[in-house]
Amino acid sequence: MARDCDWEKLLGRLHPHYVHLKIRTNNWSNVNTYADHTNCKCPPHLQTRRPVDLVDINAQYRASVVFCKCTEDGVRLLQTGFLPASALTPETAFSLPLMIFHNSLWNNCHIGVQPFTRSLKEWLEPWSERLWVRKKKHGRDLRKPFSAVIDLFRTLKKMSKEMTFKVLRLEAQEIQALEGCAGCFGPQPPNAQDYPSKMRNKAILCLDANFQHRHHSKAGNNDCPIDTPRIFIPPSKFTEMKAAIQAKEIAMTSPGQANRCADSHKAADDKRNESTWKGCDDTGLMGLCCRHDAAIYMGNIFKSGEQRCLPVTMINELLTQCEADRPIGILYDIGCSLDKYMGARELLAEHRPRLSFGTSVFHAYVHNWVCQLQYHPRLNDGWGLSDGEGLERLWSYLSPLVSNLRYSTRNHRLAAIAHRLEYHNLKGQQGLGVISFISFIPAAWLKQKFNTATRFFREQWEAQRKFHEDHTEAEEERRSKLVSYYQQEVVVELLRKRLQGPEIFLATEQEVLDLLDSITQHSAKLRRQLDELTREPDLQRVVNDEEAKLLLMLWDAKAQLFVQAVQYQAEQRPITDSRTIGARTGTVLKESVFKAQQTRKSSIHSTVATRTSLQSTPIKP
Repeated sequence: MARDCDWEKLLGRLHPHYVHLKIRTNNWSNVNTYADHTNCKCPPHLQTRRPVDLVDINAQYRASVVFCKCTEDGVRLLQTGFLPASALTPETAFSLPLMIFHNSLWNNCHIGVQPFTRSLKEWLEPWSERLWVRKKKHGRDLRKPFSAVIDLFRTLKKMSKEMTFKVLRLEAQEIQALEGCAGCFGPQPPNAQDYPSKMRNKAILCLDANFQHRHHSKAGNNDCPIDTPRIFIPPSKFTEMKAAIQAKEIAMTSPGQANRCADSHKAADDKRNESTWKGCDDTGLMGLCCRHDAAIYMGNIFKSGEQRCLPVTMINELLTQCEADRPIGILYDIGCSLDKYMGARELLAEHRPRLSFGTSVFHAYVHNWVCQLQYHPRLNDGWGLSDGEGLERLWSYLSPLVSNLRYSTRNHRLAAIAHRLEYHNLKGQQGLGVISFISFIPAAWLKQKFNTATRFFREQWEAQRKFHEDHTEAEEERRSKLVSYYQQEVVVELLRKRLQGPEIFLATEQEVLDLLDSITQHSAKLRRQLDELTREPDLQRVVNDEEAKLLLMLWDAKAQLFVQAVQYQAEQRPITDSRTIGARTGTVLKESVFKAQQTRKSSIHSTVATRTSLQSTPIKP
């Protein structure tokens, strides 16, 4: 703690000189980079000399540096182009050009501190002297002092950025345009009216969680309070939203219903057990990025899974930093589930009219077809070509940090991720115009290539959507009930014909009794089904409809025939593969396939006969 206080005191004095010298030396790239910029007027008897190990990108050496009481030691080293490795009486300092080079190298290829210092040592020693440990006979290990200077350099950059925001009095959205994405949070284009109404001024963002970026609870020194970077949402806001959601759930208790889409994602309902992140305090990251893949917000997941409060908090933060009437589109792996969850509990109710939800493209195929029709971004208007997978690309970009940050301190972990994201957003903004231009050229060419009118596809698509809206799960259930009733009618009719047929005279007394019992049981079951159907108003009018009966029976026979065909093709697959792609099929496997197909023949013939009979049955007027 005392060391942290010493650094805090030094930073207050160091930062003004850092800003001044950065301008004066053109970010330490001019010939005056290593010039002595001190203006000390102390007499010689108040000055002291102390040996300091100075490490530059071109040389390393031990120099006798002059210090005095009017200027802090760290400030004196900065005025000569070096950053100190300790707040009090520094013994090691690294040059600003070296730190700028390492920062660029780390952002682009992520080199660790230890391999970098070793490589630097091997590179500099043949050109200059070896730095020996004081009063020892072996060379110095620069890993720890260099790591301290990295933190100092990044802190100075962060303070400069915060000072800029404060001096310019930037609002939250303006800061997002500067740090995040100018395309999404900057001013509207002058031709905004040329855009379709569903896309005009719409911000499209995506949500996702990552559980690879964990942190072991016993790694590093966790005594220091957490310093949350600007891009990370403070944990207190997640706690507040969690309490608000719990209060809503208590006030609006409703019977839970199974959600097939949410059940397809283990992380969505926090089904991961504690052994998945055993020994970890920070269990992952939750991210929010725009359609240009710029990171907007990050959330640190603490000892939990992908809880609902995480995406809701991020959406709430986003809404507070956008115009009050701006439409917001959210793409999420389980966007359908989140939409229904927020609607059922009236979360962010005042903003619901301008919120729309969708599923990310590559996760959408896990959802059922009815859900895709409503939430798939490729099947609905207002999403453009946004795929909602920007965070998957971002996790890939951050993947080199996973192994190292699991064993760093919690503050180092958050600071390193924030620093890498800052560079990622900067490169994204620099290439935003190029990306837009590259995307526009093939789109314009493809539009001219195809001759089919867009209206034709739109009409076909609207017809398909209407069909699936009319054929909901409830409709499928009613249809299944009717088919079951009609099939039971057929069974009872066949049993009665058997009782009236001439073969009944050849049956034994027990066989006749069994037949009568079977007729009684099936008739009772038929009456129960009829009573159940007549209680539903929508089914009363079709129970005795002969045309509806034949059509439904034909539909069921075709469905059964399709199932048989699929199963037959699956059994035939090993034989087909052996003829086409050269897959080896032995005699035993072939015999098993032929035996299974032979067994299936009778059921296939029966299904085909049923379908043919129903198709040829005339409908009575």
